[in-house]
Amino acid sequence: MSEIMKVEGLGFSWGDNLVIDSVDFIVKENELVSVLGKNGAGKSTLLKCLNKILRPNRGKITIHGEDISELGILTTSKKMSYVPQSITSNFSMDVFDVILLGRRPYINWSVGEKDRDLVSKTIDKMGLTDFAFRRFDRLSGGEKQRVIIAKAVAQDPNLFLFDEPTSDLDLKNQIEVMKELRKIVSEDNGKAAVIAIHDINIASRFSDRIMLLHEGKIISNGKPSDVLTPENIELVFEVTSRQVMGEDGILRIVINDEI
Repeated sequence: MSEIMKVEGLGFSWGDNLVIDSVDFIVKENELVSVLGKNGAGKSTLLKCLNKILRPNRGKITIHGEDISELGILTTSKKMSYVPQSITSNFSMDVFDVILLGRRPYINWSVGEKDRDLVSKTIDKMGLTDFAFRRFDRLSGGEKQRVIIAKAVAQDPNLFLFDEPTSDLDLKNQIEVMKELRKIVSEDNGKAAVIAIHDINIASRFSDRIMLLHEGKIISNGKPSDVLTPENIELVFEVTSRQVMGEDGILRIVINDEI
């Protein structure tokens, strides 16, 4: 698999408070990589550094070998799409048009047939057909979250950056959204995703790789079964746990002997 993003010696501080400390990792094509850590570990800050929302104090980030600090907004938008943890926008337009905003990096003078077709396919793929022409500002919080994720998918980048993409969704929709994201990056289309997430079992089920962030450092980076050990979970989350492999082949983490 080809390399999409490479992060070397990344560091970020808020004043004297060191948040990200000498982080190194590579994201390859067709990988879904989850970032786990307790609240305040720096997950959101890390994604914002990757997306140029925040400027790191040190280190280097490249995408397809290009230093992201040297890329313009338009080029960056074609290579990466980002969904924040909290949806603050309240567009007074139809869902279809909100998702169409994801095509802005590719639109010169007017919306083309290709853009409309891609948006229609994204709406169908993400299960949004029932409210495609409802007003975005009249949707529930969970529905808005699904639309913003679809907007990022319609942007058709090489790398998705999602900050807690399932936080406002019920369990059924959490699973459905993660299944679709898993499918998108698994296809042979040169895409990958980095997802900051708090649910250990959802991360374990859908990730190719997990990066465990603790006190600003990645203390473990690898397959879910190698990273989500009782020792690592106790160190980071301060709870006891055990691994259970189900008959369906899905690894589950039991916390404090409770599912």
